[in-house]
Order: sequence, then structure tokens, then C-alpha cells
Amino acid sequence: MGILIKAPTRRRENLAAIVGKDDQPGADPHGALHIREVVRSTGLRREQLYMWQRRYGFPSPLRDHFGDRVYPPDQVARLKLIKQLLSEGWRAGAVVPLAESALQSMLGLAIAEPAPLPVEIETAVRLLSEHRIGELQNHLSKLLVGQGMRKFLETTLIPLNEAVHERVVRGEMQNFQELRFVDLAQRLLRDVTRLVRPVRDARPILLATPPNDPNTLGLAILELLLFTEGINCLTLGVGVPAQEIADAASAYKVAMVVLLFDRGISGKIAGQEIRGLRSALGDELPLVVSGRAVNLLAKPIADVRTAVDFSSVMATMRELGLSASNAVAHVNQQAEESQRA
Repeated sequence: MGILIKAPTRRRENLAAIVGKDDQPGADPHGALHIREVVRSTGLRREQLYMWQRRYGFPSPLRDHFGDRVYPPDQVARLKLIKQLLSEGWRAGAVVPLAESALQSMLGLAIAEPAPLPVEIETAVRLLSEHRIGELQNHLSKLLVGQGMRKFLETTLIPLNEAVHERVVRGEMQNFQELRFVDLAQRLLRDVTRLVRPVRDARPILLATPPNDPNTLGLAILELLLFTEGINCLTLGVGVPAQEIADAASAYKVAMVVLLFDRGISGKIAGQEIRGLRSALGDELPLVVSGRAVNLLAKPIADVRTAVDFSSVMATMRELGLSASNAVAHVNQQAEESQRA
């Protein structure tokens, strides 16, 4: 009986014929993302990318050694901005051909040259860029010990988080580097959180970010800062729809909702999300919106307080009688009443 031997499939007979005139064969694809990763990170469809390439000449993918499309980080950053504008109702023909600076202007994003960073933050950014994660971890740990927790969070970790994200948006760093930094920082925060004891019997403050804002580290920092003030927090996580936030607020009888609105958002979308949440929460529960998106709002929103930073959040809580000192007094009063009974 003979043995049937299947001839090997020829993956690519003629790479030039497959590349096509609009792609760039032979370019160095180092750091570029495969199309499936671009689809996952931007929310765009493959068909859209192919059509825009034919119609507008953008994106302009490279080819890896298998002849597959790969997209440089700067093109991926531009595609993310385009996706945001499409979500606001802009037509593809009006935004796809535009340069990144024009897209940023339409979204109300700052495009000025970044201000020089303090040396300790610049050092951290450099270590992350060079993939020296062990040295970065030691560097942050030393800063935490030397500065103390509150100062470290406010003057080092918050601006470092933003510096890393801005470099990813500008294409100077890759997404995986930001993810690695966030993981490292969150592990550091988990170790610190064990030392903090909020007032557990007080009604919690609910924390969340809206859809399209994946700032997990920013949310963890805000939670820990509130813990340092003795405030109990209920953190839902990132990308939570308005109705789910409202349902959780009702189920857990929270004292206030803080929506961290920091990234990947324009003034128009921010206003829509905030109004939707305000309506879902009803009229009684205080709602505070914090983060950089506050500066993008065209006008104040009724029954919504804004706080650009943590100090503003705490000032709002004191104004509403929700500070830790009030919570401690309330718990002590309950204990005294229980003893008298």
C-alpha cells in the first residue's frame, strides 16, 4: 500500500503581488501591531481600515515577513482619535484624512509641547521606555518611602501615570509598556492599601469611570487617597455604564458617587455621559465628576459638582458633610446610643 504524502502549502508565492501598491513592503515593522490587535484596541472594523486605505490613503500599513499587515504605533494613535470623533457623529470623510494635531484640536485635547517633568518622574519614564522594569520598581519604592504615601500618590504617581499615557497617545511608547507600568503600580498600591484602615461602618463612596475611560490606575490612586482620609470606598471599576452605576448606588446605599473622567473623551461625549448618570441616579444622591475631562465641559451641568483634583474632591465632601471626621463622629454617636440602650 502506498503512502500519500501531502505537498506543503505554499504560504506566499509572490509577496509583491499580495502587498499591493498602497502598502509599504520591506519597511521595518518593529513595534507595529497586527491588524487584529488594532481592531481590538481601537474598536474599528477591518473593513473600515481596508476601505479608508483605498479611499484616503490612510492608514498605510507595513508588512511583516509573512506579508501580513502591521500598523505602526503613530497610526494606531491616530486611529483611536478618529474612532472618538466617529462616536460623536462625524463622517469618516471629514476626519480620516486629517493630521493627528487637527484631530486632537477637534476633540479639545491639548497639543502643546509637554512641560518638562521633574527629574524623578523623567527617570521613571526613561526606565519604562528602556524596559528596565526591576529598576523602575526599585525607583518607585524608594520614592514612596522617601516622600510618604500621600505625597507620593499626588506628586509622583498621578503625574507619572499621565506622562506615560500621553506618550502612548503620541506614539512615543507602545500600549504594552503602559499596561506593564499600570500592573507594576497597582501591585505597589495593593501592598500599601493593607496599611490603611478606613471607617468601615460609614456609608461608602462609590467610585467608577464611564465607558471609553480605561484609567484603572487613576481609579486605584483615587481610592487609596480616600482611604488615607479614613473614607470607605466601593469601587466598581472602569468603563461602567450609567445605569449600572445607579443600580449599584441604590443597592449599596452609598453616600456619594464620584465619576473619574480623565481619558479618551471629548467635551460633547463627557456632557452626555454625565447627564445620563445624573438622570439615572435621581435627584437626591450627590454626584461629583473628577478628572481632566471637567475642563472640557462647555458649561456647568445642573446638580453635578466638579473637582479637577483630589483636593477638590475632599473639599466637596467636607462641604456635603461626608468627610472622614464626620463619619467618625457618626460612628461614635451610634456606639454611644447602642451602649445607652
